[in-house]
Amino acid sequence: MPQRVLITGASGYIGIRLVAPALKAGYEVAVLGSPPRLSGVRAYPWQLGDEPPPEALAGVTALLHLGHSWKSDGEGASESNVNLAGAERLARAALAAGITRFVFASSTSARPTALNNYGRVKHSIEERLLGLPGSDGRIFIARIGLVYGGPLRGQYGLMSKLASLAPVLPMIGLDRRVQPIHIDDVCAALLRLATDSPPDRRRVVVAGREPITFGAWLRTLRRAQTGKGLLLLPVPIGLALLACDLTRFVPFVPTVDRERVLGLAGAAPMESAADLAALGITPSDPADKLASCRAARKRLLSEAAAMLRYAGGSRAATTASVIRLGRALERDRDSGRALPAFVLLWPALIRLIEPWRPSMQHRLSRQLHLAAMVAESVSPGVAPPAPSALRMSGQLALEALIFPIRVLCGRMYA
Repeated sequence: MPQRVLITGASGYIGIRLVAPALKAGYEVAVLGSPPRLSGVRAYPWQLGDEPPPEALAGVTALLHLGHSWKSDGEGASESNVNLAGAERLARAALAAGITRFVFASSTSARPTALNNYGRVKHSIEERLLGLPGSDGRIFIARIGLVYGGPLRGQYGLMSKLASLAPVLPMIGLDRRVQPIHIDDVCAALLRLATDSPPDRRRVVVAGREPITFGAWLRTLRRAQTGKGLLLLPVPIGLALLACDLTRFVPFVPTVDRERVLGLAGAAPMESAADLAALGITPSDPADKLASCRAARKRLLSEAAAMLRYAGGSRAATTASVIRLGRALERDRDSGRALPAFVLLWPALIRLIEPWRPSMQHRLSRQLHLAAMVAESVSPGVAPPAPSALRMSGQLALEALIFPIRVLCGRMYA
């Protein structure tokens, strides 16, 4: 019988990427709260701070707590902070239910003297959880470094956008050392921490082994996205905090959160090599991984363009609609087979691999449905001309001819 893994924060930046490898590894996966879009896993209604439903904990061998309320960080590490109280309540319920492993997703920013509330709250949660009765050997902390890869969201998305805006970038903390680690390496480490034999240490650092300066990291992001260099101008922390307040009122400029600026200003590396080796994780090289991410995104946009041409004709494949569908496909991304190269050149041939029985549980069918919705929004209300009887007869004959191919190939792209 497969191990049952319960995840909170499954619709968040890391959580949304964690479900697919957990399922692929053969675990039975359920989530507390909002599930990843179109994941098909069972979700139990729950909010951070609530008592978890007993039926959600039944039979669970590992609980991964990734849920976090950014809004509550403004309250600091007080008892009213739902992150602190919610994590303790969830951990107590897990221990009482006999769950053998509880993994809390913390951060390398977790310090009692952290400059931002986020770091202080994370540290307080760590102390609270590790002090619970019966937690020894069952509750573990994953201190996660600077996560990159995946959709352009959160801190990674913000840094990527800032690095690609212009060849010159004013920025704070350029000499601060950070530890980038790819999101897939983080997910692999979390799963092993939750399901393999317990590590020697209760706090495990999941971060890049070789710290680099934040300035070098921004240049790496810029080169991976544009192939060009980046001139960085150091900015005092006080001026940066003032700019955070002003970005709320400047159009077309990403809003920068003070918490993130303070977190960067107080960043300091942690030793991670021994913990990564114990988990069997060899971190990817950021430059190589970002280059492959860029290639994968380019391929994804090519698939989006082909689907739009198939669903709505060449007029539907505008730059904006391709980017829009590409983002939707990225959220629905999994380890499924990529579309063959020939359909990227001749989108009409998608008919050969389209499932003959449409279903939202079928990956390609679901994505073509999204493409049709985007195409309709580009040219709303434009109905295709009615086919002639001769053309309809030919179409029916062709459908009968390719039916066996669709039955066979449709399974390959499920």
